[in-house]
Amino acid sequence: MALPLPVTHNPRIAVVDDSEAVRRSLMVLLGSRGYDVDAYPGGPELLAAVGPAGYDCFVIDLKLDRADGTQLLSALRKLGFNQPAVLMSGWEVDSLERLAKQTGFAAHVRKPMMEISLADVLGRLLGKG
Repeated sequence: MALPLPVTHNPRIAVVDDSEAVRRSLMVLLGSRGYDVDAYPGGPELLAAVGPAGYDCFVIDLKLDRADGTQLLSALRKLGFNQPAVLMSGWEVDSLERLAKQTGFAAHVRKPMMEISLADVLGRLLGKG
């Protein structure tokens, strides 16, 4: 009698960025590293799509067309989604790391980011890598 193999799932990542090029790039990058990735152009699209199973991690841009990433994370938290979130930003402001921590993000990654930087952060947060 064969023993059943343990069933594991690829971590699910939601990427929110208003740049289509960034969304596509992150889907390819993270997908090649074994993550299941869904990408959204803004907070309303993510909030409309996120279900009870949710995601294992959120990767959210700071500056979005209709709101900012901190507001989106606050909305997710109010809905009961407590998974870790990574704040992305192209702004070169030293206070962003502090802002990320104060608003509940587990980490901050600067854009343009090195491939290894985001992969390392997600690996650390999700125990993968």
